[in-house]
Amino acid sequence: MLELGPGPGRFTPTILSSGARVVAVDLSLAMLRALHRRKPVRAQSRRLAKVRAAGEFLPFRDGAFRGAVLYGNILGFSARDGRWLLSEVARVVRPGGTLIIDVSSPVGATTEFLENGARRRFLLRVLRDPEYYLLNAVIGSGARVHSPFAPERWAFWEFDFYTVPAAQKALSAAGFRTIDRMAVGPIGAFRERLTAIARRDRRAWRNLVELEERVGRRPGVLETGHGFVMAAVREGRKSRTRSHA
Repeated sequence: MLELGPGPGRFTPTILSSGARVVAVDLSLAMLRALHRRKPVRAQSRRLAKVRAAGEFLPFRDGAFRGAVLYGNILGFSARDGRWLLSEVARVVRPGGTLIIDVSSPVGATTEFLENGARRRFLLRVLRDPEYYLLNAVIGSGARVHSPFAPERWAFWEFDFYTVPAAQKALSAAGFRTIDRMAVGPIGAFRERLTAIARRDRRAWRNLVELEERVGRRPGVLETGHGFVMAAVREGRKSRTRSHA
């Protein structure tokens, strides 16, 4: 089993507990060392191999694995190379093999931003002047997303968000057939606070409703998920090349 982007090993013990032999691939040497230090991982280390590599250039033969696990929104962080990463994963997973992947959604990301706004008491300022805080860029389409998590600084993420149909399309293009999907990370704790803050003036409420509509949420309803998990099966072999040209 391939685990791509295990980080410090939050999910590795669970994968190992299934009895599978796991190859953990991470670009960060520090993360692989942290993985090695984790006690539940060391207890099952005989069935674990650690490899430092990029997901876009996996150093394995075609069909080397019976399945792959990509937790931690690896696809989103790969940004422009997301399609290439999925193609590489498909190359090393044999036909009939499984893929488990979690994906971050624009709905969840916007909700998280609004939660932070409510918690840090700057939501009303954001909603009165959303363009100032780049919210139009946060919920817009494109390969890059500006996300001002704190209003006192501007952040630039090399990060992609996927809707469920977009994720299914990307998986299909790589050679995977989606067999199941599940929403994760339900959010509801700040719903009343968000609506109370937004209702302070008409303009703020109008902006909030517009934001909700644009990211695909029912107006006035803030219970959603940070993202979703998808299960897919590798279909028949497609011809692939390792060149970006």
